Amino acid sequence: MSWQGELKIMEERLRLQMSSATRPYDTRTSLKCMAILSAFGLCAAACYPLLWVGMVVIAFSKSSQLYAAPLVVLAALGTVYGSSMLMIYYVNWRFHVPLADMAMALVIAMICLTLVTVAERHYESTKEKQTEALSRRLRQLLAYFKYTVTPVATLSCILQFAWPSALLYATSFMVLLKIFRAALLKLTWAGCPKPGEQMRVLLSGDSFPPKLDGVQNFARNTIQALVRDGHKVHVFCSNGSPTTHLAPENYGATVTRGPGVEVQPKHKITLPSPHFLLALLRFRPHIIQFFDFTPCAFFVVPFLWWLGIPVVISHHSRIDLYATYVPGFIGDYSPQVVRAACEVIFPLATGHLLIDGSQKEQSWFQGHPNTRFWSTGCDLGFFHPSKACQEMRALCSNGRPDLPLVIFVGRLSLEKQVDKLIELVKVTNCEAELCRFAIIGHGDSWESIHQEIGHRPDVYMPGAVTGEKLAAAVASADIFFSPTVTGTLDLVFIESQAAGLAVVGPRAVAVPLVVADGVNGRLYEPLDMEDAKRAIQDIAGGPLEKMKAEARKNANANFTWSKSSAEAIQFHKDVLQYFEKYG
Repeated sequence: MSWQGELKIMEERLRLQMSSATRPYDTRTSLKCMAILSAFGLCAAACYPLLWVGMVVIAFSKSSQLYAAPLVVLAALGTVYGSSMLMIYYVNWRFHVPLADMAMALVIAMICLTLVTVAERHYESTKEKQTEALSRRLRQLLAYFKYTVTPVATLSCILQFAWPSALLYATSFMVLLKIFRAALLKLTWAGCPKPGEQMRVLLSGDSFPPKLDGVQNFARNTIQALVRDGHKVHVFCSNGSPTTHLAPENYGATVTRGPGVEVQPKHKITLPSPHFLLALLRFRPHIIQFFDFTPCAFFVVPFLWWLGIPVVISHHSRIDLYATYVPGFIGDYSPQVVRAACEVIFPLATGHLLIDGSQKEQSWFQGHPNTRFWSTGCDLGFFHPSKACQEMRALCSNGRPDLPLVIFVGRLSLEKQVDKLIELVKVTNCEAELCRFAIIGHGDSWESIHQEIGHRPDVYMPGAVTGEKLAAAVASADIFFSPTVTGTLDLVFIESQAAGLAVVGPRAVAVPLVVADGVNGRLYEPLDMEDAKRAIQDIAGGPLEKMKAEARKNANANFTWSKSSAEAIQFHKDVLQYFEKYG
């Protein structure tokens, strides 16, 4: 199949996932997704060495990085399922436990956990009608059944003793395990802070310098705000060093760096390792925040949940939509794999910060007691209309500053739907030259886009631009356009409004929270470039200057980093209060 054919299939997957992403939770679909996840996990375990060879090849290859993320995910699944298979083999060989008994134990565990999950969903939907005392008793009863009765019953099926003795041994094992857990928790957690005590916050993710993106801005500003308010901050990551520009150490945080796999220039995926436990022992946080659902979070969140340390995950990417851009037949099942992983891991986190408020309707967030919208921010001084200059406008418009200038800024990769820029340019200026386009950024798709439209006089493609030149380029344009629907809310939407640009964006994810249709920009149907052309025409031929003024006003009023950081700190405090009350 040609690459264009593959791209069409990816786009169809994306449309389907967008239409079904907010369906309510139902047990049958979840079990189906879990079965698909398990099938991929078993296959990944069988091909485990090949997956690591593939990651090494990708790390040193200049080819498309679309394969990097799925390889890391498959390696993670292979680790989980491979370890489980080795454990089953060892128990069968060393302790002579029949496979039938282990299968029975697995069935009992799945039935118990399914029943508890259904009961928890029902409890969350009816808790408004319950008294606080009844609510507390029900919560304790469900927790006892889930975390004590289920493992004891499961273990009793595996132990090769008569039933009363097996139950006694299983209970004794659980008691010893809980004693060990309590001792480890004492060494790694500072407890909930006392009134007036400053927080100790451990932050982790894959978006720390030298990688520069929107998530890195969130992380940096959160660190600055926490340190400014007197809180202690520790970072666990694999990127950079203490001398790296904008490193967390420059803002008062301490850092533990562990191993990682470099999948793109300046972008490492942090691997779960003993270094994380070392960071816990050194720092003893009150609360932990992961920036995005990273492979490290996939492993570490269940461990932290078992240990009993409150965890917050902030969601900056729509991983369910990104999953549709996995090449080949694996991409047909990747959204279901993501759903199963999210439905298993996300309930274990104490809280979730959502950049895209519509995500609250997704099945893995429904019923969770601590989900909150987290507004984004922007450096309003760096991105400012005063940075506009005629020389930069003439350069970006290829010598036609009299025409409206439409600008795109971002990573040029297929999973960002940047191939739509080609279609937009061709349909917009097919009959008459309506405007000029500046496409700023680099990535895997830069060459293919440049081959198609880079030679045209109405397109300017300089590659990556940073610093004051970027601020001047953005401020010198009239309209910012983005085709991306796989992000929650790309920071460049806010930065463009701060620079005084009208914004044309898809009517999807969190974009409508920023773009008031007809006031500071226009919305169009996602992936429909004919409708995007209509939106650009409406602005270019109408109240362009008024929309630009409204855009700057909106950024000033709603998108400051001080507001964003204050929301995160308050959420940390609220989650700790909830955790102290309910545990």
